[in-house]
Amino acid sequence: MNVQQLRYLVAVGDSGSVSGAARDLGVTQPVISRSVRAFEVEHGVTVFCLSGRRLVPTEGGRAVIDAAREALGAIEAVGQAARVAGGETELVVATTPTNGLLLTTALSELGRSHPGLGIRVCRANDADDVLHQVRGAEAELGFSELTPFSSDDQVVSVPIAQLDVVLVSPAGSDLPAAVSWDDVVSLPLIMPSEDSGRRSLINDMASHVTGSTPQVSLVIEDRGAWIAAAQAGMGSFLSYRAVATGYERVELRSFTPPQLVAVGFVHRTGPISRPARQLIDLAATELMNPMLAPS
Repeated sequence: MNVQQLRYLVAVGDSGSVSGAARDLGVTQPVISRSVRAFEVEHGVTVFCLSGRRLVPTEGGRAVIDAAREALGAIEAVGQAARVAGGETELVVATTPTNGLLLTTALSELGRSHPGLGIRVCRANDADDVLHQVRGAEAELGFSELTPFSSDDQVVSVPIAQLDVVLVSPAGSDLPAAVSWDDVVSLPLIMPSEDSGRRSLINDMASHVTGSTPQVSLVIEDRGAWIAAAQAGMGSFLSYRAVATGYERVELRSFTPPQLVAVGFVHRTGPISRPARQLIDLAATELMNPMLAPS
């Protein structure tokens, strides 16, 4: 048994498939399959069984995965304590492209105050992916929407701000000064792909109020292209006011009632490095700026 085997077991348990675990960890499927099988043979236990198209833990497998998760947490706690004691030389932050824009100023200030610190920002697909990277010790900090996670004693959440969600539309759009979800679901929207966590978040928010999901006029993964698409009249999209303010040839409309999303950091339970704590403080100062409040 080795640490890598434990990581593979937990990843398969979290994703429900070898292919999903391989994608999350950036390795090939045969590597994970061989590792899991070797663990099962070595310990005489069947960890997973098929249920439909998913791999689910057996009764004994659940206990194994829980123990593996605890062991990985203990190993990471040792490493984290050593990094804090010895002085961190690199800070790794997991975030999505949209949320990463909110950290630009804070990251710049952190870099100026710690010229010898390496700062690495890892792209995440959604809030669940951010949480996965933090749990797996791929990143010390995660920054995203703070989705609920039940009784997770491995991860601490640090709320930073409630951000105003706005509709960004081509200039001259025939819309009321403040929109409702009924307005939004009737519009052609620029959206991320169907498997995106942000797409699911938007669909959930719309269907909760209206019972339907928005129309999709254009699917673009590159969030930086959404403004250009809206400027070209290809559709509207949802964003934070803090991210979308200041562009020409688009109009921003708040919701009535206001739609607010909590954003913040997550990190593993235990001590965090001084640069990590400083980044949290810098981001809190930046995002609590009154200019970011709903208008």
